[in-house]
Amino acid sequence: MYFKIDEKIFAQYPSLKIGVIVVRGINNSRRISSIESLLRGISAQRGKEFTSKDISENHMVDIWNRAYGMFGIHPKKYLPSIAALLKRVANGKQIPHINPIVDLYNYFSLKYLLPIGGEDLDWLCGDLQLTFTKGGEAFRPLGSIEIEKAGEGEVAYMDNGGITCRYWNYRECERTKFTNKTVNAAIIVEDLSNMHMDQFGAIIREMEDGIIKYIGGQIEPYLLNQENPEIDFRVEGRKNADDSRIPAQEKVYFMEMEQLKKTEDIS
Repeated sequence: MYFKIDEKIFAQYPSLKIGVIVVRGINNSRRISSIESLLRGISAQRGKEFTSKDISENHMVDIWNRAYGMFGIHPKKYLPSIAALLKRVANGKQIPHINPIVDLYNYFSLKYLLPIGGEDLDWLCGDLQLTFTKGGEAFRPLGSIEIEKAGEGEVAYMDNGGITCRYWNYRECERTKFTNKTVNAAIIVEDLSNMHMDQFGAIIREMEDGIIKYIGGQIEPYLLNQENPEIDFRVEGRKNADDSRIPAQEKVYFMEMEQLKKTEDIS
């Protein structure tokens, strides 16, 4: 199973480089206080540095706003992931604990103002691609039982099952999200800023060190750009997946959880 960046993406965004950290054999079920402390600290720091009004003026955010505009998406309606994190902390809100891998990549995202996300490798189906949509591809947003259909020309991460991250890095999907059961992960770090590859590589190495220190697992780092647009994940993933269909049992579960949340809010 490969990860491939479409040459058409590089034609429109030639400065794009992506760091991928493949981590195998992790225990993602624990709460790790050291990671949560790092995340609280960087959240407080960025919250003091930014107001919700000046986030878009930052160079590292502005480049993503312009990138979104180039494929027809308004970045104030659909925030790039780094803008969404900064907006939250600028408004005095904490970044919530999710699980160790997500907490750690959110820390590094705020530290270096880079969009960071990822995929549970065992839930991918076929090659992962960063490409333009043809229109009509299925997308099931994180935490939702609603199915969306992509328009034509959106930048998206996709596999054979559907869109795994829509509008480039705006929203991840339910199927390949990191959970406390994730064992094999691909963490994806994106840059459009013309940062020197040596500096970008140093950030990736720092992330590797953090993963080894706090979480563990076997690490395989990769750097992708126009000259090196694909890597082999060396996993099989799932043979079948179809995000346009949600099992009835899963729908019932989500509806029960939603009702429970409403009950808790009332009480």
